[in-house]
Amino acid sequence: MASQTQTEKKPLLNSGILLPALLVAAIWLGGSHLLFTNIIAERNAASVQAASQQAADDLAAQLQPFFSTQRKKLQDFSSEPGGSTRSRSSKVLPQASVQLFAPEELSVGVGKPPLSFALVDLLKRSLEGQQPQPEFLQGSDRQWHLYNAVADTRGALLIEQPFTVFTQQLDALDLSAGKVQISQQFADGPARSLWTSPVSESTGNAATAKVPGSHLQVSLSPSAAFVAQHSIPASWIYTLATLGLLGTLYVLWRNTPGDTAAPWEKAARRGSTAKDKLRKEDLEAKPTAAQPAAVATEPQAAAAAPQAEEGTADHRALMRTPSTDFPRHVFRAYDIRGVAGEEINEPFAYQLGRALGTLALQAGEEILLIGRDGRNSSEMLRDCLIEGILESGCNAVDLGLVPSPVLYFACAKAKNTSSGVVVTASHNPADYNGFKMVLGGRPLADDKLADVYELMKSGKVASGQGSHHQQDVSEAYIDEIFNDVALAGQPQIVIDAGNGATSELAPELFEQLGCAVETLYCEVDGNFPNHAPDPSRPENLQALIEAVKNSGADLGIALDGDGDRVTLITSSGRIVWADQLVMLLARDILARNPGADIVFDVKSSRALGDLVNQYGGRPIMWKTGHAPMKTKMLETGALLGGELSGHIFIKDRWYGFDDGSYAAARVLEIMALREQSLDELIDSLPQMINTPEILLPVAESEKFALVDRLRASGKFGQADLNTIDGLRIEFADGWGLVRASNTTAALTLRFEADNEQALERIRQVIASQLQKLDQSLVLPG
Repeated sequence: MASQTQTEKKPLLNSGILLPALLVAAIWLGGSHLLFTNIIAERNAASVQAASQQAADDLAAQLQPFFSTQRKKLQDFSSEPGGSTRSRSSKVLPQASVQLFAPEELSVGVGKPPLSFALVDLLKRSLEGQQPQPEFLQGSDRQWHLYNAVADTRGALLIEQPFTVFTQQLDALDLSAGKVQISQQFADGPARSLWTSPVSESTGNAATAKVPGSHLQVSLSPSAAFVAQHSIPASWIYTLATLGLLGTLYVLWRNTPGDTAAPWEKAARRGSTAKDKLRKEDLEAKPTAAQPAAVATEPQAAAAAPQAEEGTADHRALMRTPSTDFPRHVFRAYDIRGVAGEEINEPFAYQLGRALGTLALQAGEEILLIGRDGRNSSEMLRDCLIEGILESGCNAVDLGLVPSPVLYFACAKAKNTSSGVVVTASHNPADYNGFKMVLGGRPLADDKLADVYELMKSGKVASGQGSHHQQDVSEAYIDEIFNDVALAGQPQIVIDAGNGATSELAPELFEQLGCAVETLYCEVDGNFPNHAPDPSRPENLQALIEAVKNSGADLGIALDGDGDRVTLITSSGRIVWADQLVMLLARDILARNPGADIVFDVKSSRALGDLVNQYGGRPIMWKTGHAPMKTKMLETGALLGGELSGHIFIKDRWYGFDDGSYAAARVLEIMALREQSLDELIDSLPQMINTPEILLPVAESEKFALVDRLRASGKFGQADLNTIDGLRIEFADGWGLVRASNTTAALTLRFEADNEQALERIRQVIASQLQKLDQSLVLPG
């Protein structure tokens, strides 16, 4: 009876049961978590993968009869004697159109619509005694079409059918298992998506199955419902663990005396003073470099930080003072850029480091790679940036003074991070500076850059203590290019680094490649005493042109302040703009990768798109800027991209980031393979009359509004208006462009036409419309 009374008076919670209860909870819940993650989750993943593969195989099997039937019809088609191709197509393949080509007619550009490289190859294979598998290719209408080739006694027949004959099969597929994608992949080429199911929800790893009799493959990304159907739910495991925990706690409660003091209470009962008690902040867990730091507001972070030692520099105290006074306009479309010391100063760099460290930790990245250019303000801004990163709890690796492409290379190659920041203002004048950022392998731009501003303004950043060390990756970068690019002989080149970040690295790289190198302005000098570090301006290329002509060099290479842009000079002193370089590279890459996407900006020549079409590629015009271009290339899987300002992005054999030195090396390789000078290569390209990029200074706050007003009120006759980026006015015989520069307070203009008369007419039309908006908008020259 006494024990019953004791049980009734025992409190539900007491100090004696607390520690054992925590231990029991850790055993049950931790054990169930280990069971699920190490056994059940692996079993679930294997089960879902097997079910997904079976579903993908079933989908491929559903599509196979279409190609079997096609092959049988094509055999009948080729064996049917007599009759015209039109009557034969209507009899055997009602929706088909047929062209007959004699063997000697098989060349690019023949026929209506004209043959591409891919179609010529398809027809030739049919004449070699084999029945080639059907191919889906884009026609002149940029829509997918189904093409077959059949040998005929008179030559080769090209049979084209609209994509709708295949979509009828796709509409009959069972899509309940998840998101389905139909792709086409040729040997040694990238997969190209032809069709994606309207189901947007998908999870887990995709399963892929080949469709027999075709170049197609089916990819199935299972839906959440499909995954759940083939998995043991985690809720079952945790429910059983919870029931076991409750049962164990009840047994523990029944057998624990109610008046037993917990170990840490015994000392208190013996008597303790206030000075023996731990402060609340001493009991809070301290973040480490290996653990993501807790997010705290800026005042909280400042209160938790250790007190500064006596004699700490004034700028450190200034940096730790909470501030939201950051100029919004320095956060541009794809980087941060402003006047050093005024808009971009030490407190700004420190707070940016806190914000970027916070975002990196939230994205699961514990290390940020840091680089800087040779500007006078870059070293101090780099130091403040790193200090902010470390105090967010994120780790930092300092790569030193490097061009931006070396930082991009490090982000692409590193095994433990894909994020970094380079302190640079690229091609801007010496009194500017800024930051280019990569997070998770993608440029930090647009809305994500706006998030950085809001995070800095709010002060709600992480607090911790990261680690910091240095690393040199320049040698690995040079070795990677050396192992990729093959040159013949000893090309003679002149390099103008513009006193920028490539001043030492670029000459070393090209000497390693076997070139005879003459240097021009290859001493790092943040004052840029010889010319602005901008190779897109003709006036900055005159010294290089003179040096190339005087030395008899094969090539002149002009790089910008951080090395991500390039302009080349031929042996005769001609300026080769980036859109022409993209044409040369596209012709080379498409020869090995027919059907590849090529991305270029709105400032590029109309001839570039025509050439890509001619060589069997898909031209994609997009927004100017290294971040939009990289993002578009990732979205499309393009192998090459470029913009007029000199950014060239090569994914073929490289990593897809803009790298002026690597682009120049690839052009030298093309010169060696074709045994032609750059003058001869440029002469082989389609030619149009055009202007270089024209900068028309305007107020920073007005430039975007001016373009909007021109778009709304401009009168351009029968011209087509392209508004992808600014306003590109397309006439039958040329075009003109007006857009707001994302890096300077100016409007960017360019004009191109079939001849000088058309060029001047287009220029005058656009100039007059600009002056109607503002009389001060006068085009130079």
